[in-house]
Amino acid sequence: MRCLVVRLSSLGDVVLATAVLDPLRELGRITWLTGPPYDSLLRNDPRIDEVVVWEGRFPWRLLRSGRFDVVVDLHRIPKTLLLSALVPAGRRLGYPKARRARVELVRGKRASPVPHVVARYLGTLAPLGVRTDGRPRIFVSEEARRRAEGLLRDVPTPFVAVAPGAKWPTKRWRPEAFAEVIGKLVDRGCGVVLVGEEGEEEFSDEVRRLAGRDVPSLVGKTDLPTLAGVLSLASALLGNDSGPVHLANAVGTPAVAIFGPTHPKLGFYPLEGRALTADLPCSPCSLHGEGPCRRGGRMCMHEVTPDEVLGALEEFLFK
Repeated sequence: MRCLVVRLSSLGDVVLATAVLDPLRELGRITWLTGPPYDSLLRNDPRIDEVVVWEGRFPWRLLRSGRFDVVVDLHRIPKTLLLSALVPAGRRLGYPKARRARVELVRGKRASPVPHVVARYLGTLAPLGVRTDGRPRIFVSEEARRRAEGLLRDVPTPFVAVAPGAKWPTKRWRPEAFAEVIGKLVDRGCGVVLVGEEGEEEFSDEVRRLAGRDVPSLVGKTDLPTLAGVLSLASALLGNDSGPVHLANAVGTPAVAIFGPTHPKLGFYPLEGRALTADLPCSPCSLHGEGPCRRGGRMCMHEVTPDEVLGALEEFLFK
């Protein structure tokens, strides 16, 4: 049986979508269509037979590669819906995005949480009669692990990877709060290393400056496989509601994630670790946390305190 899985972006979503691979592998061969640079995280996965990259041009080769028994669209945006319709396939499945329920949460018309996105990804497979349990998993190559070990040579252990960035600035915890946590970790003999994607250097540098500690920064300096290697060696990750949280979980590392304008009940909380939120009546205020604070002051981020974060991290450190 030939299966085509479609998930183009972004980091956290691609990582979480890997939960479907174990059940699908029981059916046969798997091809995964994704966008760059996320293909680099999937190429070392022994469960995937072929990774196809959609780089701006329509992947016509999929239409010529023969008939798929099933196409599993875990993205469901216009171009993936078009692709799913055009690719010769026996069945076409799309995951429930629960957009209406999530919008109702944002508008205060719903109180109950939506199912975690992993549960919804796995639920997509129900018509195939396969098991619908699975966990996100990213395989770290020996090469990526060696690169990570080289970068961490001078970092004390145990160490916490801190990812202060996020796609939307409104989702970032306060730099002075990150700095206070880093200072207290270092004072207790714990190693700290900053991680993140290109474009997050300025915010991360501000955190380092406020911390007043000479902690190394790998922000913007690693590709995704090397970042996965670094996170696999960490005792915990501290971050915002962002992709590194899910990448850490997928390589076996617990994460403490800080939620502000978004909320764990939207279904993207870490599966291993802690999700911290002030749980204000106005939260969540947007689906992805991109909008400005309507009340001003971002109280949702101020009411999550450094002591609360340190307490959560201590569950995974100094055991």
